[in-house]
Amino acid sequence: MRRGALMFGAWGLWVGAWATTLAIWGAALVPLLAFGGAAAAAAIAAGYLVVTAPPADPPRTLTESSAAPPVVAAGVVLAANGLAFGLWLVLIGAEVLAFGVGLAIAEQRRVRAR
Repeated sequence: MRRGALMFGAWGLWVGAWATTLAIWGAALVPLLAFGGAAAAAAIAAGYLVVTAPPADPPRTLTESSAAPPVVAAGVVLAANGLAFGLWLVLIGAEVLAFGVGLAIAEQRRVRAR
C-alpha cells in the first residue's frame, strides 16, 4: 500500500468518525453532510491511489541542507507577531533571528574552510 493512500484512508476514517458523532448527537444537517461528503471523498481518493499506484521513485541522495533559513524565518515571524502581542515576543523573535544569522555565518565559515 502506498503512503499517500494510507494517509487519505486514515483521514477518511477520522472525518467519518466525526460524521458519525454528528449523526448521533447533532441536530444540524449541513455539518453532517459536509463531514460525510469529506469522508466519502477521502475514501474514494484512497481507493484511487491504491488502484492506480505509479512506479516508485528511484532513490535519491540528500543534498547538504542548512538549518539557518528556517530559524531566521521563525525569528522574523516571531518578531512580526510581537508587534501585535507585545515587546516580550519581539525580543524573543530578535533572539531567534540573531541565532539564525549566527548559524548562517558559522555555516559559511565552515564551507569556506573546506
